[in-house]
Amino acid sequence: MAIVDTHAHIYSEDIEKYPQISEPYLPPPGRGTIADLKNEVQTNNIDCVVIVQTFTVYQHDNRLTIDTVREDREWTTGVLNLDPFDDASVDVMEEARGIGVRGNRVSAGWPTDSTVLPEHRRLWEAAQRLGVVICALLNPPNCRSLANLLRAFPDVPVVLDHCANLKAADFLASDNLKTVLDLAQFENLHAKLSFVVTGSDEEFPCRDMFEMTRQIIAAYSPERCIWGSDFPTSLWIPKVTYQQHLEIFQEHLGLSALESAAILGGTAMKLWFS
Repeated sequence: MAIVDTHAHIYSEDIEKYPQISEPYLPPPGRGTIADLKNEVQTNNIDCVVIVQTFTVYQHDNRLTIDTVREDREWTTGVLNLDPFDDASVDVMEEARGIGVRGNRVSAGWPTDSTVLPEHRRLWEAAQRLGVVICALLNPPNCRSLANLLRAFPDVPVVLDHCANLKAADFLASDNLKTVLDLAQFENLHAKLSFVVTGSDEEFPCRDMFEMTRQIIAAYSPERCIWGSDFPTSLWIPKVTYQQHLEIFQEHLGLSALESAAILGGTAMKLWFS
């Protein structure tokens, strides 16, 4: 069974080649580098990795992601974070697609009503033309505009990053879970189940998120659900290790063999590496 990590952020120690923003959000020294990622990949028998642009250090400067995919194309692909309000973004998407970058994350300027901004539409049009996966990083109030884009571009594969950042409290005290479940009607939308640890109020194995996760898997089906590590875990989910995050899905959630095969690798292989 293939295992694909669909959510890894990377960082370079070469700050002259890859300059950082002021007050970057950084992992501990030696963590989060490509060498550190390779160690986790080898230790945990990961077959492929989707590298997601690290906005909290490089914002819309995608050069590290692009260079990493160029150098390690045999086992990685990448997700850019292009500025929808920059006219040059479509050109960058097209150039990066040529070297193996398969995705783009959209996170800037999401309206909280049903409005679809022309800048967002332009990126989705380019994604449709180039065969690029859209990763939507947003919160539940932004899902009305996302629904309109999903409706307008049914052929564009889309990933709901962190399942709209659901938290344990959303299970009983808000409409946020219902919002995510309602989006399952769009067959081109995939649920990234990387929210289990970030949303939990408990320590490993974060059982307070299990029922919510099972409901999402049931709504989307395992064929539209993917796992991502939140690498480097020492920064993003320090309550668990990389191995423990994987073990939640391998051992603790109670997934069947078929469900596990799809969520941990099969779905992601079709999305990113086919």
